[in-house]
Amino acid sequence: MELRSERLIFREFEPKDYSLFSSIFSNETIMKFAYMDQIVNENEMASYFNKVVKNTKNIEKKDSYEFAVFLSSNDYFIGFADILVCYQLSRIKHGEIGYFLLPDYWGKGYATEIAKTLVNTCFVNLNMHKAVASCNANNPQSEKVMQKIGMIKEGELRKERYKNGRWDNELWYGILLEEWGKTCNKDGRIVCDIP
Repeated sequence: MELRSERLIFREFEPKDYSLFSSIFSNETIMKFAYMDQIVNENEMASYFNKVVKNTKNIEKKDSYEFAVFLSSNDYFIGFADILVCYQLSRIKHGEIGYFLLPDYWGKGYATEIAKTLVNTCFVNLNMHKAVASCNANNPQSEKVMQKIGMIKEGELRKERYKNGRWDNELWYGILLEEWGKTCNKDGRIVCDIP
């Protein structure tokens, strides 16, 4: 699957993308508030990357979509984005979105553009009824992105994430198809302008 927004191109990871993938998950600054820890072990990184690449070939009941994100203007790699497909029995329940950007691209609206694109993909391409996202409660920038795209705070899990030698709370946000449609419906279709 390939996605496009106003300024970005999203494509699933290929074997040639190991260094791009590693540049995200080995970066201490990027992983500071992430649920998972920075990956410093080469074998661990290779194992995770191989799992992601293998998943791109799986077309039946896919449980996640992982994307390398590039600027459409110059094809520079700027980050990672994903949708985790949550199933209930044999039906899709909802999608959990996530993203990481290289620090040079922070504060330029790319996170919001990525989040909007992922939510739109959940609803339009994957026929989901809900999209959710979470963040460390100590990461107000990530929370603002969820708010900007119309997500509603659904809860706060106390001491859910262990980061930097302490337990942090985790914030959960969500948006329903009918809520997304109210702001994005054009001629009976759900198509959102991005950003």
